[in-house]
Amino acid sequence: MKKTAAYGVHLLTALGAGLGLWALILTYNGFYKETVWILAVAAIIDSVDGALARLTQTKEHAPAIDGALMDNIVDFMTWTIAPLLWIFATMNIPTWVLVICAIASIFGFSNTKAKTDDHFFLGFPSYWNIVVFYIFLLDLPITFASAILLMFAIVTFLPVKFVYPSRTEYLRLFTLVLGGVFILQLSILLYYFDQSPSWLIYSSFLFPFYYFGLSFFVNIKSPETSH
Repeated sequence: MKKTAAYGVHLLTALGAGLGLWALILTYNGFYKETVWILAVAAIIDSVDGALARLTQTKEHAPAIDGALMDNIVDFMTWTIAPLLWIFATMNIPTWVLVICAIASIFGFSNTKAKTDDHFFLGFPSYWNIVVFYIFLLDLPITFASAILLMFAIVTFLPVKFVYPSRTEYLRLFTLVLGGVFILQLSILLYYFDQSPSWLIYSSFLFPFYYFGLSFFVNIKSPETSH
């Protein structure tokens, strides 16, 4: 039973690869709203499979599969490649900008020190889904949008701590509550998509501002990294 449960969690993680491919196909065929829905489902799976892996002790009961490696491969597809293709298709962001973002992201996912012992991300944690969705909703000028994307690509390489919402202990409960509200707001924004009201878009910035503010505070309070 324990072995079955462990492999079941691996299968759940692997499902993300199928969703990532589905998202690419949807984007190719012009189903842009549906693409984001699929990536949202992939993000939900990504938010729970790590906890389930620890709960079912996959390293002990399904040791033949490297769950962390699988998770990184799937995440690179669903958090980087699919959203970067999507923003290219929807807003025609210059290819060279997206290539730089993809290269930065693969370095981020390959970095063995990307997660610290005190449960923070080190460098921008490849939240490209969220970045490109807001660029789209705000209909930013291509030059400004490109600058934002390049900025996050650069931050991927910096030894800066970012909060790991589900694991960082500091203000964890408050972060999770605000994160839950943010997910609800994103769901509503996705429903309205390009017809989203401005007040809803701007009010949803509460959690991103909190997230970056908390991450900045943590770096000021404890700048040293723990690997």
